[in-house]
Amino acid sequence: MTSERRRWRVRLRDHRGRILGAGTMLDHEHLLTCAHVIEGHDDVTVDFVALPGVEPGIATIVARADPIGDDGGDVALLRLRHPEEQITGAPLHRTALEDNQRVRAYGFPSGSDGMWSLATVVGDGGHGLERVQLHRTPDAEPITHGFSGSAVIADRTGHVVGMVATRYTTEAARVSWMIPVETLLGYLPELRRWAEGSPAIDPSFVHYPEPPVIDVLFAREFASWLGGHGRSDVRVIIMGADDSAVAGSLRRAIFLADREHGAGRSASGPTVPPVGSVVLAVDAVGKTADEVRRRISERLDVAADSPAGRHGTGRTAVVYGIDESAEPDELVGEVLLPLAQRAHELGLRLALAFRKESSPGVSVVRSSTEVLPDGEDDIEGRLASLETRLDELARLEKDNLSDAPRFFDAPEAPARVRRLKGALTQLRSAERDGEPEWVKRHLPACERTVARAGQRARDLRRLLDENLARRAELRARLDAYGEMARNSGLVEDVELDAAYAPAWRRLFEGPCDLGAAAAAVERYADTVRKRIDG
Repeated sequence: MTSERRRWRVRLRDHRGRILGAGTMLDHEHLLTCAHVIEGHDDVTVDFVALPGVEPGIATIVARADPIGDDGGDVALLRLRHPEEQITGAPLHRTALEDNQRVRAYGFPSGSDGMWSLATVVGDGGHGLERVQLHRTPDAEPITHGFSGSAVIADRTGHVVGMVATRYTTEAARVSWMIPVETLLGYLPELRRWAEGSPAIDPSFVHYPEPPVIDVLFAREFASWLGGHGRSDVRVIIMGADDSAVAGSLRRAIFLADREHGAGRSASGPTVPPVGSVVLAVDAVGKTADEVRRRISERLDVAADSPAGRHGTGRTAVVYGIDESAEPDELVGEVLLPLAQRAHELGLRLALAFRKESSPGVSVVRSSTEVLPDGEDDIEGRLASLETRLDELARLEKDNLSDAPRFFDAPEAPARVRRLKGALTQLRSAERDGEPEWVKRHLPACERTVARAGQRARDLRRLLDENLARRAELRARLDAYGEMARNSGLVEDVELDAAYAPAWRRLFEGPCDLGAAAAAVERYADTVRKRIDG
């Protein structure tokens, strides 16, 4: 990122000169920050830290979305009384965030003139899963309250992909949070004039009316799959006509799962997917294969020949109306199938929606994604592939068997790898004994079994990783509120101790019931807030 593009950095102060936080200039007069940064102020002083010698300005509030608790809303748009023409604004960039993605932010800790901090994206959290948790790299500056309002920049692209929203220093020492750009746009649509990048969902999903009736069973299963609990990285959906209950339920789920249109929503329940769980939804009806390919590439920066290991995880794409596209055979064969076959490797999950069960693409996808052998006649290659997959399964099963007992009501972590390795040994022995036909007859069944076992182990690993991240988030939240109470002089307080103890036990003793633990932490946090507020 060039110095020209960094002129958007500003520091915000109150009338007494105290640093309130950071801001991001969007053009020569508008700036973005957190609502809590300017709370209680009609106007703030703006220091143009990237423009040496330029006098500070004064900014007033144009629009705001107040905080929802500690982890929702919290967005404000300000305008300078006198525009600063030397400013180069920072465009906000819609993007599909990935787990393990490297980012950076520029803030003002401890009254400094500013410094960078480096972090990686961990996963969703907070109110309605609207925010994204960041872990700073070990040697980086803690992302404290002096960073609130700072732009979060993706290292690989240099794009502004979010805003730091960390309210309490004690919380930020361990956990920091960002509001993704699309959530910012959802809370303050006024910001869309400064937004770039491909939207997550096509306009047709926004303009469709709410379905008069939904298919509850499908809606429940699809919401669960979007939440990471499905059996496969590729899901085929037969939805029927646009006015069918399944099609309406699918469009509803896409709309509710979009960050830009789901921000601050009140909808909840087992048929409602997590916000941000769909990072791309393409309406393929009437589109050519190349049009759909470009749409996928623009949003996900991925293609069938992308190198392995470049991308993180946590990205689900939906393609709607595949058999009513302008080129359904080409779309399936040249665009979707190559991606589906490498979905896990590329960190993708794909929901492919067809009108009819009889559409040729349905059988093509189903028959080509369950097992991906190296070649029917390449027995050695297929056996080597099985060995690699069984090594992966062994690692997954070991980790799953270790972590599953940590959580109440977690699914059983079965151990299948020893039996499957025995089957592989038998196949290799038959190959060495000169029985290739016997191997060819029995190899497909072994491949299918290993594929199913691997997928189930990955599904369980995904669930356990979510549970571990959620438990870590709750522990950090409990610790942050404990520190807030101590800083406010509430030590050895009988009421607070009575609320703290059950939350601590649920998080640190025995198998963790996450639902009960979250409720206990929230009761403690609510008690602390009420005591501090008097």
